Amino acid sequence: MNNRINLKQIILFIIYLGMLIFFMYECFQNGDSAGNQASIFSNIIAKIHGFFKGEEIIVDDNYRLVISKLFGHYGYFCVLGLVSILFYMTITRFKILWRFMIHFGVGFIFAIATEFIAEAATSGRNASFVDVLIDSAGLLTFSGIYIIIYIIIMKKRRIE
Repeated sequence: MNNRINLKQIILFIIYLGMLIFFMYECFQNGDSAGNQASIFSNIIAKIHGFFKGEEIIVDDNYRLVISKLFGHYGYFCVLGLVSILFYMTITRFKILWRFMIHFGVGFIFAIATEFIAEAATSGRNASFVDVLIDSAGLLTFSGIYIIIYIIIMKKRRIE
């Protein structure tokens, strides 16, 4: 059993580290490159959105901004939050509260680092504390869902 937990920790750590490295790489892209990606992705989302809505969606700067915040910040940090909480929950040396605090603390520091170090140092991009808050909300979304499910399972086990 102990080897299985260690293998799970290693796999989750590699995925977690890979996601952190990939996101830092993306943050160091210049503003034009990031803008082009956001524009292409926004057009794809607009076509899908328009198909289901039954009308053409106009892709303007506001639409691109919302899509980039929703998918580029919130969405990525939702996935990162899930992988992160799964990894930190395998570290059983700490109590659950400490694991959650470490998970959120590392995630919040990473959100600040990507905004105020990586993006601020990259030409054509601006750092924003609002983006840090969006990142943190994404981090908490799946983490919160995971913790609620975990608590329900633990309470059920105590009852049985």
